[in-house]
Amino acid sequence: MALNRYLLHVSYIGTNFHGAQRQVVGTFPRKDDPSTVQGQLEIALKQLNSCNEPIIALSSRTDSGVHALNTTCHVDLFRANGLHYEPRTITLCLNKYFKKHEVPIRILKTFIVPNDFHCQHKAVSRTYLYRLGVINANALNLAPHLHLLPIEELQRCHFLCTDTFDGEKFKLNAKLFEGLHDFRTFMGRGSHELHKMTRRLVHRAEVLDGKSLLYGPYSWPSVMPGTCQDYKFYDVYVQATGFLYRQVRRMVASLIAVAQGKVSSSDIKLMLEVPSHRSWNDKIKTVPAHGLYLCEVEYSKRDRAAFRDSLDS
Repeated sequence: MALNRYLLHVSYIGTNFHGAQRQVVGTFPRKDDPSTVQGQLEIALKQLNSCNEPIIALSSRTDSGVHALNTTCHVDLFRANGLHYEPRTITLCLNKYFKKHEVPIRILKTFIVPNDFHCQHKAVSRTYLYRLGVINANALNLAPHLHLLPIEELQRCHFLCTDTFDGEKFKLNAKLFEGLHDFRTFMGRGSHELHKMTRRLVHRAEVLDGKSLLYGPYSWPSVMPGTCQDYKFYDVYVQATGFLYRQVRRMVASLIAVAQGKVSSSDIKLMLEVPSHRSWNDKIKTVPAHGLYLCEVEYSKRDRAAFRDSLDS
């Protein structure tokens, strides 16, 4: 039997998962863990009837409630006849299982990769998106706005109801995070561990005007005229070589605090220049997970050249 390694491109809605990484630990045979993305992937892979127990390696570990538009993982599979599984067969088999069992995971693409390829260690960058919806609290009464949150956006976007939000400050201050910085202050936990490497190179930190996921003539705000202009959407993109625990959510929270006038640009600079858990400004509240999406895990051109999407390629 020959070992064959496969790279899976995966998307999922993280609302009901307890994170991407499996939580149930133990010795062989491992117990199933349907509460995590990794656990569900391993359960689905058993449908292929490989000679080995499929064990997924994740490229990125997202928290509970975080979504993924396109992330990656790899798995080694042994087939009795020593041949490869056709990548398309793996994609179709897993998606058929997820659809049947109503699991919010989809396989976008499967590749055959070299046996020494590692989806986490070979990644050159990761890109996250945070979706923010700002509600103008002064436009109408506060209660109607809170009641009119569109169902299409439920657990897909973080909504902030405020009468003080400077969109230009929100956009301009994002650039403070670009470059090589020590992000220890922005760690959700572990900032006391002095041995931990907390320097990260941020290639991109950018805020763009966003839009709602609303669609169709019968959806909000079509049936609620006069409210659309009171909702402003922003997309915050952050691309880096890697991230610390809750780093992106704390970065976005800092930008929101600046836009609301709770902290200044100098406060953000201080947290970057004096990396410590003591430097975190208590006026800043970490934004919730449901607005965060892992968009892409990138690999070098050289590694991508070795990916095979069929047995004939």
